[in-house]
Amino acid sequence: MLNQLDEPPGSSLRDNRLRWGDVRPASIAPLALHVNKAFPNRYLAIEGHKLYPFTIDVKPLFESYLGHAQVPLSDYTFANNIIWLSQKSGFYQIIDECFCLFCLTGDGLTMPLPPLGSVEDQHAALSTCFEIMDGYNATPYLGKVEFVYRDFLRALHVSPDEDTPPTMSDGAWLVERSLPDYIYTTSDLIELKGNAYKTKRNEINQFRRVHPDHRMEPVGPQHHDGICELVNTWLQERIKYLPAQEIPNFLCTAELERTAINRALEHYDYLQLDGLCLIIGGRIEGFTFGERITADVASVLVEKTNFTIQGSAQYLFREFAKTYRDCTYINVGDDLGLENLRKVKMSYRPALFGEKFTLSRYSVQG
Repeated sequence: MLNQLDEPPGSSLRDNRLRWGDVRPASIAPLALHVNKAFPNRYLAIEGHKLYPFTIDVKPLFESYLGHAQVPLSDYTFANNIIWLSQKSGFYQIIDECFCLFCLTGDGLTMPLPPLGSVEDQHAALSTCFEIMDGYNATPYLGKVEFVYRDFLRALHVSPDEDTPPTMSDGAWLVERSLPDYIYTTSDLIELKGNAYKTKRNEINQFRRVHPDHRMEPVGPQHHDGICELVNTWLQERIKYLPAQEIPNFLCTAELERTAINRALEHYDYLQLDGLCLIIGGRIEGFTFGERITADVASVLVEKTNFTIQGSAQYLFREFAKTYRDCTYINVGDDLGLENLRKVKMSYRPALFGEKFTLSRYSVQG
């Protein structure tokens, strides 16, 4: 809640370093003043820096800075960040002419993206961002930037392929590879040509024979209840087939996804999402929605089907790909480190892998 801040486990916060208070805006980018006609009346203050809540109305501001990068990764959209950060506490500030997004969890303050802005401003902004993270976290080793794209590392003169990390003023950068995005050629997903896709074509054909009464409808408010019902049914059915030791982690992940789906549906039109519902016998048995990352790359944010209906997932995925037939590529995100999901995504023969990295300090002077 924005009127109260609980100290997260393991932190060592001091009241004079971290507080909520009334905003007294000093200097901030003119665009921020233009977009936010009234500043938020609450802020997170760390070592003299004011971090404002990352809310739905920040979309125009975020996207104005995102335009500098045009990164074809699934993480680089407002929608993807706002729906998943609903599980956590998101904050932002304009630092050295860059949009800087922070994420507050029980483990500390981190950044889900590097500073967004022009290349010449990003390095200075990054240094300030680490100062802010250090001001909150119990130890500097907790500060990190996730989902960093390769060109950002190049701007820092950092190479993830070198054994020895380049030095910085207070130590050295530590660059670790993250799970990559799976990126497909859109025409491959629509046409499913050749032996590589023979199984997919057979599954789709079987689905169409068994369910001739199916239909597709664009996602709208009238589908929200049915989508939520399908998510609950999917969860109940999945649990039946899981080993007992895997159920706690699965339930945690599933609840995060359920919250993200609800957030996306709540702001569906404003986020400019595209979506389809698969309806069989008057019931929603599948749904998906996504968005355009760049003019030439689309992204699938969520897809769920009744997995007891054979071929429904393959059919829905192909039909949704047609929504973006004018895009060269479709990005479906990473595999979350799940082997089954990795196999499914590899079975569609990705054309590219979207590289992502985590950036932190290799060592910090005491």
